[in-house]
Amino acid sequence: MKNLLSLFLLMCPFMLLAQGGILRGKIIDAGTGEPLIGATVAVKGTTTGGITDFDGNYSIGNLKEGTYVLQASFVSYESKTIEGVQLKSGEVTILNISLSESSEVLQEVVVTAEVIQNSENALLTLQKKSPILFDALSSEQFSRNGDGDIGAAIKRVVGVTVEDGKYVYVRGLGDRYSKTVMNGAEIPGLDPNRNSVQLDMFPTTLIDNLKVYKTFSPELPGDFSGGYVDIQTKDFPEEFTMQLSLSAGFNSQSSFNGDHLTFEGGENELLALGSNSRGLPSSFDGLNNSNFPIAGPENNALSDVFAGRQFGRVTKNANFNQDFSFSIGDQRQLFGKPLGIIGSLTYSHQYEHFDEYRVNRYETPTSDGDELQDTRNYDTGTKSSESVLWGALVSSSLKLNNNNKVKLNVMHNQSGSNNGLYLTGFWNGSGTRPFLETRTLEYIERSFTNGQVSGEHVIAGLNNAKIEWISSYTLSSQNEPDVTFFTNEYSINDETGERENFRISLSYLRPSRYFRELEDTNFDNKLHFTLPVRLWGDRDSKIKVGGAYLMKDRDFSEDRYEFTFNVPYTGDPTTYFTEENLGNGVNVQYATQPQNNYTADVSIYAVYFGLDTYLSEKLRFNGGIRYEDAQFEINTSEFDFEPPIEDILLPSANFTYEVVEDMNIRASYNKTVARPTIRELAPLATFGFNDDGIQNGNPALEQVEIDNFDLRWEYYPKRGEYISVSPFYKRLINPIENTIIVASDLQYQWQNRDEGRVYGVEFEFRKSLGFISRAIENFRLSLNVTLTDSEVELGPSEIDQARTVDPNFPDTREMYRQSPYVVNAGLQYNNVEKGIESNMSFNVFGERIEFVSVSGFAALIYEQPRPDLRFTFKKQLNDRWRLTARASNLLNPEYKLSAEFRGDDVNWESYRRGRDFSLGISYGIGE
Repeated sequence: MKNLLSLFLLMCPFMLLAQGGILRGKIIDAGTGEPLIGATVAVKGTTTGGITDFDGNYSIGNLKEGTYVLQASFVSYESKTIEGVQLKSGEVTILNISLSESSEVLQEVVVTAEVIQNSENALLTLQKKSPILFDALSSEQFSRNGDGDIGAAIKRVVGVTVEDGKYVYVRGLGDRYSKTVMNGAEIPGLDPNRNSVQLDMFPTTLIDNLKVYKTFSPELPGDFSGGYVDIQTKDFPEEFTMQLSLSAGFNSQSSFNGDHLTFEGGENELLALGSNSRGLPSSFDGLNNSNFPIAGPENNALSDVFAGRQFGRVTKNANFNQDFSFSIGDQRQLFGKPLGIIGSLTYSHQYEHFDEYRVNRYETPTSDGDELQDTRNYDTGTKSSESVLWGALVSSSLKLNNNNKVKLNVMHNQSGSNNGLYLTGFWNGSGTRPFLETRTLEYIERSFTNGQVSGEHVIAGLNNAKIEWISSYTLSSQNEPDVTFFTNEYSINDETGERENFRISLSYLRPSRYFRELEDTNFDNKLHFTLPVRLWGDRDSKIKVGGAYLMKDRDFSEDRYEFTFNVPYTGDPTTYFTEENLGNGVNVQYATQPQNNYTADVSIYAVYFGLDTYLSEKLRFNGGIRYEDAQFEINTSEFDFEPPIEDILLPSANFTYEVVEDMNIRASYNKTVARPTIRELAPLATFGFNDDGIQNGNPALEQVEIDNFDLRWEYYPKRGEYISVSPFYKRLINPIENTIIVASDLQYQWQNRDEGRVYGVEFEFRKSLGFISRAIENFRLSLNVTLTDSEVELGPSEIDQARTVDPNFPDTREMYRQSPYVVNAGLQYNNVEKGIESNMSFNVFGERIEFVSVSGFAALIYEQPRPDLRFTFKKQLNDRWRLTARASNLLNPEYKLSAEFRGDDVNWESYRRGRDFSLGISYGIGE
């Protein structure tokens, strides 16, 4: 980090150099939104001008300060004259121009220059002209809504919800049906139990925009159905820019709370690099399945490691939350070639604390089923988390000439989280109901490093055919050094009310410590070739062909140690490993299951053919076919396994009909696939953090095949305004659900269902309120609503289980993790003259199934709705300084998993996270 910051600071003097005024911008086709290659821009009254490159960009330098008139022209397009273009010495002026195609007589249009750019409007224009259906958010909207990471920001997109602040659901479909890429290249997720990327790893300060594609096109990967999320990192600016921001935040439950759970930390945790100091010593190498005393001269290394951990409840005073970001960039000349570069750093340090954390687990009694039996009833609990997230980005682009450009992008994100959980309550076992307390201590470190090199090349002699390629290498890891579980029984003295008679039993999970490490590498390569042609009455068309190769490697290791004792231990559990107890019957056992250590390789090959053409003046077609072949191989010390994942052909047809200039009707059909993940296929069993049971893999899983049907009516009444209605239908063959297979000791497994269906409609509305009265013309309302209905066909065992609760239960139910509704609303106020911008935003989703059951527990477990209300206020103090105040989770709803059993609401897990408030200040030069 120090070296990177030093590089930025050394670059500053060179970036600040300027010679005269510079005029830059882009020229696009007003009808399609696509860049015009070879268009000319001339400064009237001079011999100075420029020609656009393959991105439609032009640059005119060394202009004296003053006001100019420009003329833009292109063959068979109406020329445009722009008056009143003001340039200042030493500054860059940005002017984007759109030209309209001339049908008969060439004309000239005269306009007045508008230099102010709005990135949200730019994305709306791109959305309107796109041949396939997508929704998008810009960095401007991230800032307006006060969203610090992509996990918080993306839920503003119509039809999108986010689970646990990380995992994206599009149109209510689970995270497995969505795919996340960065700059068009695939990136791996860091959670071995998930199919998606953890979006909280990406600070919004490093991101330019994100697009959520709702329909498939042949050039896109075919393994998504809900949405294809493309995170676009910041590109280099057209002018020198530098941004610095600092903020401090307060949470109503965590900040300055002296009961924040913690434990002895490792080194460098403030940089999220604490795992190295927590690992096992080298003396543990080669340890096999055997018992040995924890103390003694021959086991000093073991004693040092295992006797050093404090198992009691340790607390500290939590601090306030902190955020920092810095970025700097410019466009200069390198050996006479335009070079753009931007660098960014971001850092966040956050605390969370949940009081009244309740965890309950149940099974249906085998007798009459009238009453649930609680297997665990933790009615009092506390959970705390201290997390650090920092990221760095360097992006550069070199234009070799007007027809060739190469780009290098390097990003590193690092996070570390220190988590503590303490629960007390009852446990039902062996016909008894003792008091129980359990503790979990965890440090989890995630790392993500991505390097991308890409290029764009135009072949002028081949009708401006375009070659685009990208090669992306990602190394990611998740390290959990020394996760500790410790549970004990106790009784309460009737006279004093104090706890006594502590006891550790083998009837439940033994005291244990886990050391887990996951490493993933992704190597993604894509090549696209686009040939412009004239078809169907000499209309503009494009033939697209290309291919892709994706290689994934995973290495997962787990070491598990359980503590046993020759005689029951009845002392204070907080002193379980003190010197007086060591050697008195306490032993440590290496309890790792061999199949829980595995390696895996995945290779996916793809080729495609596509066509983008106008079938008539107003009807556009985009579609084709894509072939994908996926090969999986999973290896452990006990088996080698190649899942039977089949190759597949994926057709696509997208139609857009332009009713009038600002109104489209879209219709599409496409077929996509959702493949099981490596973890879901691997036959291993892992234990979770929240005493939430054992997760089992399933080598028999089949891939999901999805037929997608979409319609959309969209209207763009004015700049920045948008209205749409989008019905959709999806048919899923072999949908995958996480299922309770053994309720008594909470075991889950991913399983296929025969068929599922999703019906829905999306509504979106963005409108300035100036049409009501000029007094409120600075206000803008945005609203999007998604309504869905779904059903999945059940197997005989699940039907029988469900009918023990409800004899009339049908043979279908709603789909796993499918929300019946999603609502996003926002009210924005923007007063440019006073430098005031504010935004009130609201988000809520309908209840969705978290777990289904085929054994021992008849009720469905739902994640309940929790409305999110937040407010952001910004005041521009002057040209450089800005003050920002934010408040989020203002309603502080209960986060709750629950089940309905014979009309009663039964808690599965619940807590509240508190209200957040922050105040920040930022300094900026340029964009």
